[in-house]
Amino acid sequence: MNPDFTNSIILPENLPQLEGTGFNPVDRKYIWILYIRYFFWTAVLIPIAWIFPVILKEKAPDFLLWALIGLVVISMIASMVVTKIGFTCRGYLIREKDIAYKRGLIRYKLTSIPFNRIQHVELNQGVLAKRMGLATIKVYTAGSSSDDLEIPGLPIETAGQIREFLTGKISADE
Repeated sequence: MNPDFTNSIILPENLPQLEGTGFNPVDRKYIWILYIRYFFWTAVLIPIAWIFPVILKEKAPDFLLWALIGLVVISMIASMVVTKIGFTCRGYLIREKDIAYKRGLIRYKLTSIPFNRIQHVELNQGVLAKRMGLATIKVYTAGSSSDDLEIPGLPIETAGQIREFLTGKISADE
């Protein structure tokens, strides 16, 4: 047995607090990208609700068609309300040794990745994000894809700075 080996107990109250620190919010323009996605899926689902009886080769009662369309619209509105309320729960944090991202009102998720596990970093822009001057940072880790981190809704300049910073950290650790 190695006499230099120690494995001291760390009490929960002595752990560093991640949640209490100041997370940086994502850009407010990103909520419009989320809203446009909801409108798109609603525009796809309403025609499906009209075509559904034709697929079944039956004439559905009119109230059933209106109920399906109403359900789609109510679902979209509920999703938009939850997105609006939960938007303030989104944020990222860059600390001395790691990067973290949190999101979710109903299903909360906090991901933190130490710099020494990062394999590479990507900056992505979809059509809407490009039009709004926003980007997404994707951080890939040495583990499985479920360990990766994605921070959407960043201003393009900020996303570029974060990418360069993280790339520099990866190079410094090698």
